[in-house]
Amino acid sequence: MEFKRKFTSPEKIAKEMIAFANSKGGKILFGIDDDKSIVGVESEKGELELISAAAKFYCEPELEYEWEVLLLKGKDIVVVHIDESKVKPHKLVTHEESDESSRVYVRHKDQSIVASKETVKILKDTNFNAHPLKVSIGDIEKSLFEYLKSNDRITVKVQETRKHIREAQAELW
Repeated sequence: MEFKRKFTSPEKIAKEMIAFANSKGGKILFGIDDDKSIVGVESEKGELELISAAAKFYCEPELEYEWEVLLLKGKDIVVVHIDESKVKPHKLVTHEESDESSRVYVRHKDQSIVASKETVKILKDTNFNAHPLKVSIGDIEKSLFEYLKSNDRITVKVQETRKHIREAQAELW
């Protein structure tokens, strides 16, 4: 769940919507401050138009959502419901010339963060119509699984020492 006192910018709202769609879904509540105090929205119609523009023009592919307007303590609150998408990954399109002109976001705890290249690949592979994911396990991975059967965790240093592999390679596990 994300609380927004008011609509800030289409890019920021699209980023939050994308992160929810690329993860397990969620809700954005407009008219509620971060401290959960109810401030309401000035114009629910205006907020909904801006939200629609964010979903249509700043999300690729366009993002689907549902909305409702609630009356809480005499103030209008706009609630946007975003389900987990079946056409991941969605990415933010900022319409600016830069190397950061499109990014994929996911939700981690209470934050929207940039997805790694590996996460983007996983998102593509988890789509409803994606081909089955093939995973191959080599000797290093098998050794790691054996170690973890009798230990709760392993550090990069321990894995590096156990198999004489480079630190960068050990960090992948």
